[in-house]
Amino acid sequence: MKRLQRMVLTLVMLAAAGCAGSTPDEIKPEAESFPDDRFLTAEAAGATEGEAKRAAMAELAAIFESRVYARTVQQATSWMGEGLPEQFDRQVEQTVRIHTDVQLKGARIGSVRPDDAGGGFRALAVLDRRQAVGRWQRELAETRLTIDGQMEALAGVKGRLSRLAALNRITALMVRQAVIENRLSVLGRPVMPGLDDRSDIIAQRERMARDVSLHVQLEGNPAPPFTRRLNALLSGDGYTLTPYRDEAAGLITGTVRVEPLDLGNPDVRFIRAMADVQLLDMDTDGQIASFDESVRKGHVNEGEAARRAVEGVAEQVEHKLVRALSTLGVAAE
Repeated sequence: MKRLQRMVLTLVMLAAAGCAGSTPDEIKPEAESFPDDRFLTAEAAGATEGEAKRAAMAELAAIFESRVYARTVQQATSWMGEGLPEQFDRQVEQTVRIHTDVQLKGARIGSVRPDDAGGGFRALAVLDRRQAVGRWQRELAETRLTIDGQMEALAGVKGRLSRLAALNRITALMVRQAVIENRLSVLGRPVMPGLDDRSDIIAQRERMARDVSLHVQLEGNPAPPFTRRLNALLSGDGYTLTPYRDEAAGLITGTVRVEPLDLGNPDVRFIRAMADVQLLDMDTDGQIASFDESVRKGHVNEGEAARRAVEGVAEQVEHKLVRALSTLGVAAE
């Protein structure tokens, strides 16, 4: 029995010695193997390990993003026809970038090695296709359910501005759905197209856009410069403004004021501009959004400080208005 025990112990020790004798180079290829059917990869160089890692991650994101963006724009063109409105095209790009940036959290550095040819280092960034696919399939299911709910609710929406906002939300969700579908396609997991008729929703939205304009009517001493800046910003985002209240589908109303601030610096004049704004649907008298915004600016000249503060608060208000209208805006003629 003792002889048997000694033989077993000897075999265990020899096995352990054999494992201990394995060099990192012998197991390294297996540990750093990233087959294309399982991983999306990108390689980049840098003067230091840190620079190489950052460059590789940026390269991976850029490759992924460009492929998703190209496919999404192609789909959007099929919905809307050739020549996407600039504002819609910008929204597609923003949607792709937002969702791509967030979802590439699963990317990591797979390996770093010296760059014998160019000096410095080369890093490999990898994204596990299986893990990403699982997350995006769940997100796609949730997005489709949300679209279905929005479509059902659309029938009960009254008022031109409210209906346009609802159509904008659905269109934005459709862009999001297309982004997710194309992310899956880029990773080799194409999705069967849904039964929803995107072109019909786009057509409804375009018809509604032609019937919608906004009128700005604000009170307060700085209201004129605030209104001019707000009109310029909204027009730049594709919204139609009218000087006639009775023609408007939406009314932007409220008050704007400024007040001096004493912050203990005799060389700089500080001004705070404040806006209390509501967005109303003129067809239903319903309130779509309401918010308070304020901006503080300083300058050696009090008038310049006030101008900057008023323009700053106008920019914040415009951002909130566009979000209230679900970001896509009204396509300009």
